[in-house]
Amino acid sequence: MEKQEIFEEIKKRTQDNKIACRQCFEIAKECDASLKIIGELCNEHNIQIHACQLGLFK
Repeated sequence: MEKQEIFEEIKKRTQDNKIACRQCFEIAKECDASLKIIGELCNEHNIQIHACQLGLFK
C-alpha cells in the first residue's frame, strides 16, 4: 500500500491531532505496513501517539 493511502487510514482515526498506539498497530496490520512507516507518517504530520501499550507515550 502506498504511503498516501496509509496516511489516509491514519487521518480517519486521528482526533485532535492524536491517535492511540493500539490504532497504529491495527493500521499497520490492515495496510501490511511496518510500525516504523506508521510512526514516520505520524511524525511528518505532527500527529501524537498516545495511550501507548508500552507506556512510552502519554
